Amino acid sequence: MKKVTVVADRVVGSCSAKIVAGDKMVFEGANLNLAETTRVCPFALSTIYPIIFAARLGHDIAEFGLKERVVQCIDPGPPLSEGGTVFWKVLQDE
Repeated sequence: MKKVTVVADRVVGSCSAKIVAGDKMVFEGANLNLAETTRVCPFALSTIYPIIFAARLGHDIAEFGLKERVVQCIDPGPPLSEGGTVFWKVLQDE
């Protein structure tokens, strides 16, 4: 299984989980590597986990029709909500 790192690429508004650009979640197999992870957002996992699951099995996420390896969290951010939205970049180790 491949190692998959998900990095907060940019934040619009104010994320209620306090995610800032550069924060990351690192997955090895089915586990979250807490030593390398800087901050976890369970809400973001609901959106990005299907991509992480496929990426850790070695699938290139370009197969899903995504132009970039960027996934948005479920909070739409301003002006639609008072929170913020995070755009996560999914990186696969080769």
